[in-house]
Amino acid sequence: MKCCAILLAAGQASRMGAVKALLPLPLLPGGASCSALEGLVRCYRGVGVDDILVVSGFHAGEVETAARDLGLAVARNPRPERGMFSSVCVGLRAMPVGCESCFVHPVDVPLVRPMTLSALLDAAAEKSPHGPPQVLLPSFNGKSGHPPLLPAPYREHILAHERRGGQGGLCAALADLPRRDVPVADSFILEDMDHPEEYARLQDLAAGRDALLPAEAWSLLRLCRVQERGLRHARAVGAVAAALARTLCERREGQEDAPASGPDPELARAGGLLHDICKGQPGHEKAGGRFLAGLGLPAAAALVADHRDLSLPAHAPMSERELVYLADKYCHGHDFVPLERRFGQKLEIFAADPEACAAIRSRLARARAMETRLAREAGRAPAEIAREALAALAEDDGGLEAVAGNGGGR
Repeated sequence: MKCCAILLAAGQASRMGAVKALLPLPLLPGGASCSALEGLVRCYRGVGVDDILVVSGFHAGEVETAARDLGLAVARNPRPERGMFSSVCVGLRAMPVGCESCFVHPVDVPLVRPMTLSALLDAAAEKSPHGPPQVLLPSFNGKSGHPPLLPAPYREHILAHERRGGQGGLCAALADLPRRDVPVADSFILEDMDHPEEYARLQDLAAGRDALLPAEAWSLLRLCRVQERGLRHARAVGAVAAALARTLCERREGQEDAPASGPDPELARAGGLLHDICKGQPGHEKAGGRFLAGLGLPAAAALVADHRDLSLPAHAPMSERELVYLADKYCHGHDFVPLERRFGQKLEIFAADPEACAAIRSRLARARAMETRLAREAGRAPAEIAREALAALAEDDGGLEAVAGNGGGR
């Protein structure tokens, strides 16, 4: 299916006070910055959408120069003061020949992840040969966001709405068309930047784009149809990992020789939630890492790929990865278990297999070493922290879904 993308960059940006398409965001590998426009272009090209058109208007000279430097086609809206829908229609008229569908993406929603675009493309490929094509909208926790994926046959329908005055914009033009929400684990479909304070927020959020927020991690578990037993264990491990991270951060505050930044409790929570996302598959830890990396989430992948067994060099600071590993060892289902009992159960199961028992004892030794180091750095016994976190979780009467309302942003 040939698909194109229309990037809307015609706005005056009077509230922002700067050209939004050209605002820098840390969207490159290693946290380097590029323009919001370049970040979106990289995202689309990364999922195989190479036909990309930029609609300019206000600030046309700057936007068009940047677009052409990126190898993009450009269409200029002669009347950008008429609003975004006028830019949508300019873009639709300039659609490349042969496109079967088209993303329409405002450049001020710059953090949408590649996995969201892929989910929409996959949904479009599943279309029924007998039913009419559907307008596809990504949704997070029941809220629709950007970008919609429009079937090309509806272009004339949308342009006809403009000729009738365009009241209500694109939403009104799509109102009587077949449409479907495509659930995604990407809250960034709802994040735009109209004001400087929103831009500042997106700069912070962009730094974590290759991981997930806890609510997004929970959404991904739901999309992957993880059963309730697995959800309860995931929630427990996430709660313990977050508590360990908080305690370690509090301890490091004010210590002159402490690392510049401590582990992020909400990143640790998200890693704990995701650690068993591929449970049931052979080598589920590595499988989970590969799955998350395939979604364009390498930071999330790093948190789960080695949670079964790992060690840490003495000179390396403890990170969210080690806290997820240790948190998992303290959780039997959603109940607390000491390390000796956790590994003792395994030793009983494999008592007749000397080789397996040797491997289990070796893993126990590494877990004890990690526990001892964390106790020294946190100033408290990690097992006590874990026990308290799970007790607090048991008292939470919000149910499993309560995690989606906690820790929504870094």
